[in-house]
Amino acid sequence: MKRMITLCLTLLLSVNVMAQLSTADRDFAVEYLNATHQNIVDLVEPLPDEAWNYTPEDGGWSVANCLEHILTTESSFFQMAQGYMSQSEADPDFDSSVSDGVLIGMMANRGTRVQTAEQFEPSGKWATKQEMLDELESSRDRLINYLSNAKQNLRDHKANTPFGEIDTYQVFLLVGAHSQRHTFQMQEVLGEIEGM
Repeated sequence: MKRMITLCLTLLLSVNVMAQLSTADRDFAVEYLNATHQNIVDLVEPLPDEAWNYTPEDGGWSVANCLEHILTTESSFFQMAQGYMSQSEADPDFDSSVSDGVLIGMMANRGTRVQTAEQFEPSGKWATKQEMLDELESSRDRLINYLSNAKQNLRDHKANTPFGEIDTYQVFLLVGAHSQRHTFQMQEVLGEIEGM
C-alpha cells in the first residue's frame, strides 16, 4: 500500500512537472528578452534628439520610429500568445523546439526586407523617448512575468504565424528577435549619421 501511494504521488508530481515549460527554455527566453531589452536601452538612452529623430536619406524609419514599432508589435505578439494559450488545445506530441534558432535567425535577419502591416507603422503614439523606454520596460516585465508564472507548457500550444506553425513559447522568442532586428536597423540609421 505504501508503495502504491508513493508511486501515485511520484506520477502526479511528474505529470505536473512535465506539463510545465522546462527551466532551460524559460531561462533562455527570459535571458534573451532581458538582453535584447538592454541592447535597446544602451543604444537609445544616450542619443541626442538629433540622432533620435534622424530620418535616413532613403526615407526609412528614425530610431524613434523603430522603437515605436517594436512597442506596438510587442503588445500584439503578447496578446497573440495569450490567445493561443487560452483558445488552443494542448498537444504534447507537437514539438517545434528544433527550430528555435532558425526562427530567431530568420526574424533578426535584416537581409530580408519586410513591409510591416499598417497597424504597426509608427504614428507618434508616445511623446518622448523616456515614455517609450518606460513602456518597453513595462512590456518586458509583463512578458517575463507571464513566462515565469505560466502553469501550462507553452511548447504544447500551437501558433499559426507567417513563419508557419510554431509553439507559443516561440512567440516570446519572436519578440526578442524582432527587437533585435530593429536594434540592428537603429544601428544602421546611426551609422548613416556617423558617415556624414
